[in-house]
Amino acid sequence: MDFGYWENAERGMDRRKLHDVPVWRESDAYTPLERDVMEYAEAMTATPPVVGDDLAGRLRTALGEPAFVELTAMVAVENLRSRINAALDLTSQGFKDSCDVPGARPTDAAATATAD
Repeated sequence: MDFGYWENAERGMDRRKLHDVPVWRESDAYTPLERDVMEYAEAMTATPPVVGDDLAGRLRTALGEPAFVELTAMVAVENLRSRINAALDLTSQGFKDSCDVPGARPTDAAATATAD
């Protein structure tokens, strides 16, 4: 999440979309296709996975089979990475500390540098 936010912000992704990920269902920042992708990622990474035929069909129609397979692979890779990080108790590397996150508190290092 930390590095993903930074990487997408640096590449020009709408910061509102990045900020609204935790509330994607309520946010109007996402298109219907983006909402389907978010729903698919959640359903695919549930234990056990709970991907419905209707959702998979909508995505196959909208994206085409090759892109649907690529989406599935990327969700699986990110889920793998997340589970490895959780199992090894790996924490943030500080990338989000340099991102423009509304309402974020500065880190101790940033607060010290500002005070100097």
